[in-house]
Amino acid sequence: MSQYTVITGDVIKSRNYNNINKILNERLKNIKYPENTLVPLKISRGDEIQAVFKGHMSFPKFIRQIRYKLLNLDIRFGIGFGNIDEKSDEISSWSMNGPAFYYAREALESIEKDNIYKTRFKSNNQIDEAINTILYLIDTFQSDWTDSQWEAIYYYEEKGTYKEAAQELNIAFQNVEKRCRAAKWKEINFAERSVNKIIKKFILSEGD
Repeated sequence: MSQYTVITGDVIKSRNYNNINKILNERLKNIKYPENTLVPLKISRGDEIQAVFKGHMSFPKFIRQIRYKLLNLDIRFGIGFGNIDEKSDEISSWSMNGPAFYYAREALESIEKDNIYKTRFKSNNQIDEAINTILYLIDTFQSDWTDSQWEAIYYYEEKGTYKEAAQELNIAFQNVEKRCRAAKWKEINFAERSVNKIIKKFILSEGD
């Protein structure tokens, strides 16, 4: 049976922002999606976003991209991995259902309850807690990033070199390198890749 990744995000204290729906629509227009995207980010309830992907996808990297696009908005994410109701022919993820959606919602609600995490993953596997520990550490580091560090990391990853990122930002390449180093980008990148390796080894392998 096919499995899916569901990402559900919620803007914290959205009532503090005027026209939050408009802000989300404008900032999320240029999101880059992986090839296995089933349903791109959609907005519901005014302050929630959701996307669906076929199989596993590198969600830490994708969520980091969303956080950059929504910079200065406080947002939490619940990620669910599992089956969905394949009988559904709905284009909107909000009309679809199944375990992957339930897990994403439960993960998001657990964030609201304990008020510790900003990102949680659930697949109903014992390894979930190890994954969430890594996600918590990633969130902790990212909470201290400055706007310029977010920007430097985004363009360094997009362009592939400090030099090309610097040209895009119109600054010296040494400054890009310094910002990435100060943000502990090397360590964050390692942690994100570790999450993907754990999922592939301990969760995806169960379905083989």
